[in-house]
Amino acid sequence: MSNTALALLPLALAYIMFTLGTGLKPSDFKVIVNHPKAFFIGLVNQVLFVPLVALAVVMLMSPPPVIAFGIMLISFCPGGVTSNMLTYYAKGNVALSVALTGVVSLLSVVTLPILITLAFNHFMQDQAGSISAVKIGVVMFLLTTLPVTLGMLARYKFTDFMVRRSSILNGLASVFFVLIVFAAIASNWSLVQSQIADIGLYLVVIILVLFAISIVISRVLRLSWFDTKTISIETSIQNSTTAITLAPIIMGTTASLPAIALPAAIYGVLMYIIAIPVIALIRNKS
Repeated sequence: MSNTALALLPLALAYIMFTLGTGLKPSDFKVIVNHPKAFFIGLVNQVLFVPLVALAVVMLMSPPPVIAFGIMLISFCPGGVTSNMLTYYAKGNVALSVALTGVVSLLSVVTLPILITLAFNHFMQDQAGSISAVKIGVVMFLLTTLPVTLGMLARYKFTDFMVRRSSILNGLASVFFVLIVFAAIASNWSLVQSQIADIGLYLVVIILVLFAISIVISRVLRLSWFDTKTISIETSIQNSTTAITLAPIIMGTTASLPAIALPAAIYGVLMYIIAIPVIALIRNKS
């Protein structure tokens, strides 16, 4: 991967987060008041529960440290517009999905630096150098929080234009997503050939466990199926673009994407393969 292409990754992520912001409006956050229990469950699941499940799988299956850290990295990155789209197809509570995506994306400027630093110090302790939580926090603000906020402002100021052009904006964001996943796989092709079966197994287990447990928890806490479907998707779908973009920043790499980006790249493909059949099963359940 060329230095120029690697340098463009943050801009691609910033654009994707901007498009997320253009899909948000103040009324979307009323669901926090209207469905407080569902929102709180979804928030706790994304910030705490997803990393804990990933950590349990990593500790039980013992992948190489670089892969273990890569898996933890993707577990720290909450789903973006993809989870909103899948919630729509599942006939779930799209307003709840959008609110969760927006709030957790804004919170990531605080949660990701802390979680990434803890995971790096544990799994990558034999690696030379160290990482700065403050630096990651600044990067997260510039690449996620700021673009989302600017997107919301653009939606407020130029509502008609943003609504009319939403399909074009989202389509371009999808193209960037595919290119980023492809770049991460291509940069680590030899590792893909030797590790894809194992990495795929770790990720499949994590995604399926998250789907199953989030549904069980939601039903035990007496959420409707309308909200349960939403919580299960929000809990199980992560933002692989964020993880891939952060990987070279974390490792201080300027020549190519590091191996810690590989789990996120494989996840970017697997999440659809697993999510679509699950959604087909729960879509018409009410």
